[in-house]
Amino acid sequence: MNNWNQQIDNLSYHKYLRAATFMLLFAGFLSGNTIFFFIASLYMFYFLASYFYLAYVGKKLKFTIVEGQMKLFPRDEGKFTIKIEQHSRLPIFFGNIHLAVDKNIKFPIGEEQSRLNVLKIPFSLFGKSELLIDVPFIVVQRGVAKIHRVDIEISHFMDFGKVYLQKNDVTKFEAIVYSDQRLVSGLERIIPRSQGSYPTKTSLFEDMSTIVGTRNYQNGDPFNKVHWKATARMAKLQTKMFERTSQFSWLIVLDIRSGELEEKIKAITFLLHHATTYSIPFSLLINIKKVGKPSYFELPYGEGKKHLQVALTFLARLQTNNVAIGMKTFERITYQHALTAPYVIICADRDRVSDWKLPSSTNAYRLFMEEQHSILRQWSYSTQQEVLHG
Repeated sequence: MNNWNQQIDNLSYHKYLRAATFMLLFAGFLSGNTIFFFIASLYMFYFLASYFYLAYVGKKLKFTIVEGQMKLFPRDEGKFTIKIEQHSRLPIFFGNIHLAVDKNIKFPIGEEQSRLNVLKIPFSLFGKSELLIDVPFIVVQRGVAKIHRVDIEISHFMDFGKVYLQKNDVTKFEAIVYSDQRLVSGLERIIPRSQGSYPTKTSLFEDMSTIVGTRNYQNGDPFNKVHWKATARMAKLQTKMFERTSQFSWLIVLDIRSGELEEKIKAITFLLHHATTYSIPFSLLINIKKVGKPSYFELPYGEGKKHLQVALTFLARLQTNNVAIGMKTFERITYQHALTAPYVIICADRDRVSDWKLPSSTNAYRLFMEEQHSILRQWSYSTQQEVLHG
């Protein structure tokens, strides 16, 4: 069963009647008038029944959210389902549920407060039964919406008494809202170079472990590239054709203390979708402190839709109040990662990275925020200033 903090508001409504009842009891006892005694006893029975109804009606009430987790995008319309189970025999005729959730989702008929959005839901429920209530909402912005408070108010069905229940354990629900995308131009400047695993038709390098076909032998072809089985089948010398590959993984570095953080996250989301579409491995590096090793956030290299979902989920969970590591420390961390990264994309304000030094072996770019879109500009190592090439 759920744990509830319970408060009964019943005594104040009956204080004058209780005083009159005691007077009737006392008068009946002194005068021997059974009518006074009967009326007073009847009221006392009613008062005790009312009190015990309020005291026990919520004892075995269970509140859960059917969907534990939802994944959405800004401007989506969604809904979650509340399940209320009454395991006692006491019915609830006049009940109200009060929910308080994060502001990145809002209710069509709810109340917007300074830090949370609040919704009031009336309900009624018979004993030994359950009730499902659909709660529609509208997604406002990136983030994770959780239910921070659940209060239930149950009114007595015959008088003005009420019981207030406050749920004191965690309600397992979160709506993960992924970021929008913001167009990033300048991606054509990131050209695959060096031997690697990224397939590209224009690369000078070949992956000797991946044969994609054969062609007729030409003078000058190495003898070890002859495909003997194909030669026997075609009765003509055949040369192996290998997949052409380049090194083309991206290290995306985000400073959580950047200005226009939401716009930068939208641009990074665009980059992640682009990388996934073109099977480009990517890694994320963010200057957020965390417990354990490493003491900062790092999403290792990966590719594909599953890796994209992990990255988007983390971006959705980013908050401006996350504890950040210092920029000097973050520069050293980025430098170490950049030693093995062919491409680094820095998402940070210029004044916070103006004195950064990165390995000359890597190709570095910085993300600039324009009015309608974002643009990648190459990092110049000679002057440590970003310049636009081409």
